[in-house]
Amino acid sequence: MTQSTFKRRRNGRDLSTLLWLCLAAWFLLSMGEARAAEPYETENVILVIIDGLRYSEGLGDPARQFVPKMDALSKRGAIVEPFTNDRHTFTSRAIPAIWCGAWTEVLPFADKDCGGNWNSRCELPTIFEYYRKQLCRSKEDCIYVLPDVGCPWKASLDSEYGKDYWPVYHSVGETDMDVWHESEAMLSEHHPSFAVLYFDRVDHFGHSGSWSYYTRAIELADSIVGMVWEFVEEDSIYAGKTTMFVTNDHGRHTDDWTGHGCECEGCRTIQLLAIGPDIKEGFVSTTPRTLCDIVPTVGELMGFCPEKSTGSPMLELLRAPREEID
Repeated sequence: MTQSTFKRRRNGRDLSTLLWLCLAAWFLLSMGEARAAEPYETENVILVIIDGLRYSEGLGDPARQFVPKMDALSKRGAIVEPFTNDRHTFTSRAIPAIWCGAWTEVLPFADKDCGGNWNSRCELPTIFEYYRKQLCRSKEDCIYVLPDVGCPWKASLDSEYGKDYWPVYHSVGETDMDVWHESEAMLSEHHPSFAVLYFDRVDHFGHSGSWSYYTRAIELADSIVGMVWEFVEEDSIYAGKTTMFVTNDHGRHTDDWTGHGCECEGCRTIQLLAIGPDIKEGFVSTTPRTLCDIVPTVGELMGFCPEKSTGSPMLELLRAPREEID
């Protein structure tokens, strides 16, 4: 081998090594930028909705006799006082407001998929649609679990979102325990990064007129919230990376717990419990908030923008983002 050939080969190896070093440096820089763009530790969010729990029987009770699990979780997380439904205190309007982060028009239609029976859909995009479209997530990564409601709601009418971004809509069973068992199975199998779990028996038994049935339903819903968080903490994918929010759609009349739907304090006052790696511990926020602020807060943690929401992220509940700590 001549000296010139040796030099050419050596120079070639040196150039190849330099290129690999440049690529490695670019990769590490890119990873650093990616980490910097993700300031929160939360990678998953579970939103639990308990229909029709009056605040005075929930976290608003100084003794918290019916909600010991949520009481314990509140000491490890944060609650908001006051947290309210500021407009329509009935389910068919309040649940869509939670979904959309805004009070949206709810439009009825004859659903051919349900034999021509009447169904409803929102005018504004929902949290499911924001999440899936903006973060390019699959349908299986976004689930909504609820009891059997017959004809399930359809996606919003918004032309930029809609049916292509609807979640796995899992409507099975009747009782809250049915819903929890279905939820646990789906969380275990699919590990979606975003899930909404809806429990309706508290409202159902509230309307029954039996105080003991109503309060026992609250105790069961409370125990399920405890089971959800226990599942999160014991699951290798969710542990340390998941934030849970627990709220209600409306309360109940101040003077008659068997009904709701007016503007009284009992109907308007609801609760917001949050727990997770980015939530302040043992924190009680006195900044007034409404159910329309939930979607923007989830968006803040997960990195999507609910641009048509009228709420705002509850930053007061959150620890300082990682780049601020660093």
